Amino acid sequence: MAEAGYPDGRDLKTGQPLVLNYDTQGVGPGYKARLDWVSKQFAKLNVQIEIRNTDYNRFQDKMRKGSAQFFFWGWLADYPDPENFLFLLYGPNSKAKFDGENAANFANPEFDQLFDRMKDLEDTPERAALIARMIAIMQEEMPMLFGWSEEFGGAYHQWVGNGKPSNIIRDSLPYLRIDAPLRTSKIKEWNQAIWWPLAALPLLLLALAWPAWQAWKRRQLQRAVQTGVATPRSL
Repeated sequence: MAEAGYPDGRDLKTGQPLVLNYDTQGVGPGYKARLDWVSKQFAKLNVQIEIRNTDYNRFQDKMRKGSAQFFFWGWLADYPDPENFLFLLYGPNSKAKFDGENAANFANPEFDQLFDRMKDLEDTPERAALIARMIAIMQEEMPMLFGWSEEFGGAYHQWVGNGKPSNIIRDSLPYLRIDAPLRTSKIKEWNQAIWWPLAALPLLLLALAWPAWQAWKRRQLQRAVQTGVATPRSL
């Protein structure tokens, strides 16, 4: 910040504090807690954050116009390759100019040239070297700050192979391998027929019916009670 003219978060010429407009979208108490946390973290650097929280449609409009100064947005890769992240900083993908996915509108000639060479190469050491240089440029220029990536887990039967939960690949079903013979054998092993309840069922029915039959029998054997009528004696 001192190099940019804001030592200790204040303008070197005017002494005014550095204020950043933070554009984001989100509602609810959980999101408010996150925004409060962001404000507190920047306050440690003596940087004031002006939060401009809007609905998603308005937020997207700001992104297309390039009117956001500092913003929070996420990205979900479509395929597991560094290209799917690096093109977020490719100049011709600028959001404001070309309606691409480069929401930061970052433009670096060297980065763009390296990207053009890298994107069509096979997975070779040459390609890895180009990617490493592009990452170095990104780290030096810092057009974006990385937040977090969620971790995924999954439980699979032992006959299922290639089960790798990921935040990148959501349609993982076509890539699963099924060991059909192992699955069949395990189903037979774990699903053995249990026959003893069939043998115990008649005994259970008999146990329930016997008290009822005894009660019915006692009722049938009861004799009617004779009652007499008393007549008044004459005096």
